[in-house]
Amino acid sequence: MRAFNFKQGKAPWESGTLLHWYLQVDWKDPRHDTLAQLVTDSNQTLLDAAFPITPVEHCWLHITVDQISKPAHLIGQAERDKLVAEVSHRVATIEPFTVMIGSVLSYSTGCIADTHPDHQLAALHAAARDATRVTLGDAACQYEFGIQHLTTAYAYAEADSDAAQRLLRRVRPSHAPLHINAVHLVDVTADPQAKTITWEDLTRVPLGTAL
Repeated sequence: MRAFNFKQGKAPWESGTLLHWYLQVDWKDPRHDTLAQLVTDSNQTLLDAAFPITPVEHCWLHITVDQISKPAHLIGQAERDKLVAEVSHRVATIEPFTVMIGSVLSYSTGCIADTHPDHQLAALHAAARDATRVTLGDAACQYEFGIQHLTTAYAYAEADSDAAQRLLRRVRPSHAPLHINAVHLVDVTADPQAKTITWEDLTRVPLGTAL
């Protein structure tokens, strides 16, 4: 495990904010109580063992659908409106769904929990990426989409990943459901020193028939 570095597409994220499409957790939904326990217990287990991690506060937990790699201040309101319209059209055929989160894994730069199944998440990414390409061009599509996950903590120094994983395997519950009924366009700020991601909510786009 080593210190996490935020990226703008494939390059280091030096400064400024970037627009993203995120999946957020509705903590008012009782279906997510188990997820809250899983994240809290996993992070506390490593903190108690003095691992160098910065836990993600519950309000900032998210799954990244896509990053728009063009700096946010260069994207005008007309382009943002078109982007939202394009995404809204594309996700209208994707109904709300539930994925399983977990187990929490000790990763190279922190702690993550993979998702299952992930075909609907891939469909959301395709919808967002196609909308960005139509609206802003290929240069804004530099984010590398991989195995979908929820990051629970960022590392700020080197540590033994194997030792962390041995502790995380003991955490129960090890899995938790996440219900998804919307994608959110957000304006994201990364703090490389504090190892935090925060954002301003811009637009919520419901899936399918979700309100």
